[in-house]
Amino acid sequence: MLAAGRLQGADKTLNKKRLDSWKAIAEFLGRSLRTVQRWHELNGLPVHHYGGHKGSVFAYEEEIDRWLMGLAEEQGMAPTHTMDTLEPGRRASNELTMTADGMWETRSERNIQSIAALYRKAIDCDAGNTRAFTGLANTMVYCALTEIVDGALAYPSAIEALRRIPQIDTEHLDAKCAAAWIDLLFHRNWRRARAGFEEIACKRPTSFALAGMTAMSIAEGRITEAHNSAWEAWRLNPLVSSLGAFVCWTVYLTGDFQQVLDLGAQMRSGGGGGGFVSTVEGLALIQSSSIGANLARLERAAQEYPQNNTLQGVLGYAYGAVGAQRKAREKRAQLVDCSETRMRGNGYALALVSMGLNNNQEAITWLEAAFAEGALWSLGFGSDPLLQRFDGDPRFSRLIAKIGATAMYEPDSRFEQRIPEEFLEDALVGENPLLG
Repeated sequence: MLAAGRLQGADKTLNKKRLDSWKAIAEFLGRSLRTVQRWHELNGLPVHHYGGHKGSVFAYEEEIDRWLMGLAEEQGMAPTHTMDTLEPGRRASNELTMTADGMWETRSERNIQSIAALYRKAIDCDAGNTRAFTGLANTMVYCALTEIVDGALAYPSAIEALRRIPQIDTEHLDAKCAAAWIDLLFHRNWRRARAGFEEIACKRPTSFALAGMTAMSIAEGRITEAHNSAWEAWRLNPLVSSLGAFVCWTVYLTGDFQQVLDLGAQMRSGGGGGGFVSTVEGLALIQSSSIGANLARLERAAQEYPQNNTLQGVLGYAYGAVGAQRKAREKRAQLVDCSETRMRGNGYALALVSMGLNNNQEAITWLEAAFAEGALWSLGFGSDPLLQRFDGDPRFSRLIAKIGATAMYEPDSRFEQRIPEEFLEDALVGENPLLG
């Protein structure tokens, strides 16, 4: 007690702000208790103890600020903040991140760009904000899944965000979730993707990780398991319409098109629609006996979500199926032009239009391109009812053999991906214009 009193007196003399518990230190840093304690044990975070190593703890804000600046220098980042501006910047960054985290829990195709902007602003305020980089990585993955941002842009951006996370935070489960999605759809490292999703599901299941388990099970042809994971993900967060879309997709892959339409209608009644849901509904509608009667509905959906190339491909298929060949070819030309001028990954969309025009070999070529692009839909090629016409085709069989295979996927040179694979292990790197 006497020693504590002397320390308190010294605090007043030195005019230092003191944090008197692990909780207070964690709140000051904006990190979890476990992370802060690991930083202390492994990286020398300045924390003092009363009465030995297991006693009560305290820390000085000024010493922590100096430690952070030293860490930034070691990792090659210029310490641009002075002592007077470091704390306000970090606090502003934490507030922006908290706002973005809250919006992420109700993410949709309408608010996801606002979420990404908040995470970027948080990074601008504090380049050491692990939560902001992690949030941005998951946001970019979501943008790719819902076709808001082309995968050729979104996945490298997500990878870069993960690479900027300090090595001491790479065990963060949300970072592992983004990494597993990238392994699944970009690197096609099926084994590592499943291991990542399973670890998260065991330790702290999140709806986004369970959606990943759904996609992984679809790739492996286990549709019942995928359906169960999709329902579990949706129950964790029923306000996220894309999670409901995964449920619809697993039902679609069983061939129960009427149930797909019933589920979609219920979600829309509750305000849970979106381009993903509309696309799955469209895939069900073009396999009904009355495609012509559904044409106006498909046109409205395509007009409502013009950025969704797969939905445009569904409409192109419908045009071809009802004999509107000119409109189908126009839709095909639009998608080809989009691919050539705007880096849009739309192999599956072009395959759909080709099927509507009865160009089956051309359709398989586009299916191969969709797989190489990392299209989410390519995970379901082996179960997709619309693709049953290709059963027995040698090219299609070779493509299906690659999906979910435990061997490392070797990308086609035409679609070479130049991003290094072990991104989570790397140190901080230089500026990337995609993160600007």
